[in-house]
Amino acid sequence: MTSNCSNGSAMRPCACHSPLFKRRPPMTDMTPSPDTIKQVQAIIDDNASAMPGQIAGQLGIPEEMAVRALQDTMRTFVSPDHFDAIWEAMTDWERITFICQTPTAVIEVKGKLPAGKHGHGYFNLTGKDNPLGGHLRVDQLGSICFLEKPFFGLESLSVQFYDTNGAHMFAVYAGREKRELIPSVKEGFYALKRLSTM
Repeated sequence: MTSNCSNGSAMRPCACHSPLFKRRPPMTDMTPSPDTIKQVQAIIDDNASAMPGQIAGQLGIPEEMAVRALQDTMRTFVSPDHFDAIWEAMTDWERITFICQTPTAVIEVKGKLPAGKHGHGYFNLTGKDNPLGGHLRVDQLGSICFLEKPFFGLESLSVQFYDTNGAHMFAVYAGREKRELIPSVKEGFYALKRLSTM
């Protein structure tokens, strides 16, 4: 697995020289306090399907902090320096759901994840015939999380991307077929998680 940037390599930092690609340092400590952990757990105990964004909004904290307050078995954070290799690996998955949300909308695109390349301050999605297109400000990326949180009783696996202030940027969910996770995608998720944490 190789990086899309000629200066990077698999699971190693992408050493792009342009200041446009220079990642900003985290602005806030996202470590949850013991009280926050208890509050998050209480919400989960009341509603196991509560989404991180809902939890964060209810408690008035960044979404990343809410996720870090989940049980260890639910979340694994890795360095944003792994972005290129993680994205490239996910383009091999048979089916995904890409989600990007704002305060007033949740946009979902299902299908294959397109490839991308860096340029002009963005990570530009390049799949010509792919329904998912656009430009991602990955210089704002603060952390990446492999999330394993059930949703309405169904197994759910996703890779979540947060900015340097702990806000949600976008997410890639493992694809389903007849409500069940596609086995090859599930296998790919866990293989990528293991590789990203080596």
